[in-house]
Amino acid sequence: MNSLRARLLAATAVLLLAFIVLTGVALETAVSERADQAEHDRLQGLSYALLGSAEITDDGGFKLAPRVLPESDLTRPDSGLYALVLDEDGETVWRSPSLLDPIELDTVPAVGEWQFMRVYPEQGTLITLSFGFRWVTDAGKDYRYTLVVAEDASTFVKQMQRFRGVLWALLSASALVLLVVELLILRWGLAPLRRLARNLATLQAHEKRRIEGRYPDEIQPLVSNLNTMLSNDQARLTRYRNALGDLAHSLKTPMAVLRGLAEDERLEENQRRPLRNQLARMNDILDYQLQKAAAAGKRSLTASIAIAPIAEKLGRALTKVYAESGTRFRVHIAPEVKAPIDEGDLTELLGTLMDNAAKYGNGEVDVRAETRDGDLHLQIDDNGKGFGDGSTERLLERGVRADTSREGQGLGLAVAAEIVRSYTGEITLTHCEQGGARVAIVLPAG
Repeated sequence: MNSLRARLLAATAVLLLAFIVLTGVALETAVSERADQAEHDRLQGLSYALLGSAEITDDGGFKLAPRVLPESDLTRPDSGLYALVLDEDGETVWRSPSLLDPIELDTVPAVGEWQFMRVYPEQGTLITLSFGFRWVTDAGKDYRYTLVVAEDASTFVKQMQRFRGVLWALLSASALVLLVVELLILRWGLAPLRRLARNLATLQAHEKRRIEGRYPDEIQPLVSNLNTMLSNDQARLTRYRNALGDLAHSLKTPMAVLRGLAEDERLEENQRRPLRNQLARMNDILDYQLQKAAAAGKRSLTASIAIAPIAEKLGRALTKVYAESGTRFRVHIAPEVKAPIDEGDLTELLGTLMDNAAKYGNGEVDVRAETRDGDLHLQIDDNGKGFGDGSTERLLERGVRADTSREGQGLGLAVAAEIVRSYTGEITLTHCEQGGARVAIVLPAG
């Protein structure tokens, strides 16, 4: 859940950052262009005013008296507002009293064109507006001039810098506020999923078989499907066990009748012996299937249970069973070792393997379990003769026994293997350090 929330928050933060940057650039560009246009219009109006007050002599002289200048800043030296007129050779024929140093233009506009640009003389950045025009005197002489109006750009630059600072500060604050709001919205929006996760954890911990509560319309179908799956899982297991139980019960009477026939002395021994063998085989098959049915197998949302208490309880019970042989059961399992396995399955698994180890061992049985990477690693060791030198795979099959000198049906390891495989686990038969048999089991976490 935290990962999902982090991903959503990261994606939102990237989109929000991109939106803020694009918005900031767009606003800054728009304001800068609007400011340039306003400056252009102002200088253009000043240019028209200068041209309206100008006089041209017959010899091409350009006259503009200071008293008729439209702006008083043009009369004060180095005021920041300047004007000059260039002839067709680029030589200055007139300049305002405010201009102390000449202004050099890289290019001049054509006649009738305006040229708005920034120049960088020694005194600083200037915003200039140039206009090319021709003047025809009354005597019919034609002269080519360029009017240049310039203004110190330092004030304009400072204003734009202040605007950028305020703009990006406000946008950054807005982004931070929006991120906090988005985090709260995500937390509120994902609250039903967190509640569902808590309910699933409670489902595992307390063996409940249904998810309670009402969820949003988008999640409610998932909850309903999970509840249906849990109900079907439990119902299917119950039907399977009941069916096998009914089968075993229904076979009791026919088998009892057949057993009676097998003991009927009126039949020849060569007739009774095959009958007894087949009845024993039928009984073995029935016992095996009933033990197999008793295994719940891997179910949805199985609660994790502690391994040590069950192993210790079985050890105490088996110690009494094997009191005459003095078999000792040593359990080396930490209290925190747990696994998601049905308690009945674990009891059947440990009970079968510990009983086998006591039966075929030499008085010592060690039970160990630990979790690595979430998987349960379980092993049962004895100090007997082991499984022999042949292949041990066959010993996991029903009815196969390694030691035929002891009584048994060869079902113990087969039942244990069925339980382990029902949890998609692995079971291997090897030798332990003492030379005896070792049954090693790995049950995956999920």
